Amino acid sequence: MAAAEHGTGESQRRLLGGYQLLQTLIGIRLRAVEDPDSRRHLTWLSDVAAAMDLLSRRLTLDGPVDFVGYLEDVAAFWTRACEGRPVRVDVRGQAALLPDTHLLPLAIITHELIANACRHAFPSRGGSIAVAFSRAVGGVSLVVRDSGVGADAIEPGEGLALVQGLVEHLGGTMSIETAAGAGVGVRIRLPLDPSATAH
Repeated sequence: MAAAEHGTGESQRRLLGGYQLLQTLIGIRLRAVEDPDSRRHLTWLSDVAAAMDLLSRRLTLDGPVDFVGYLEDVAAFWTRACEGRPVRVDVRGQAALLPDTHLLPLAIITHELIANACRHAFPSRGGSIAVAFSRAVGGVSLVVRDSGVGADAIEPGEGLALVQGLVEHLGGTMSIETAAGAGVGVRIRLPLDPSATAH
């Protein structure tokens, strides 16, 4: 048993190292790429690798994955990424067990929404991003809301399309609330088996 646990721990450490190496390789490529579309795609790939790395760190801990803890890790990550700009990321969460099938897609959804807010909501000023995760009737709710420029920050494209696609893949719904100068709020509801939300 001890040998098996050691092997699992070693595999997890190697996986974490792989995500970190991938981020490093993407960063090296970004330094040599000038084409805006190529830079956008590589930056997105780096964001996905970061989301997987942060979640994998939680997966290496004993017991159920603390998704609220993951959200706090993501908030810290983007606070560091926005260093030099007055952008605050706040998390308010309620513990809920998530099935393995939902963990990584929801991690990428959250990372993508915060990344969009950090990059587009505050073009000339600072602001705040609020992330709320809670149980909802028959499932869970995730809300990411910023205090930025509002409708002007929404750029139809790969970002929201990816989020919408992942939400639909999980059988959920997504709504966007915005107005010029009033920030953007994205509300996601995902259905879960009733036994999955018991803690």
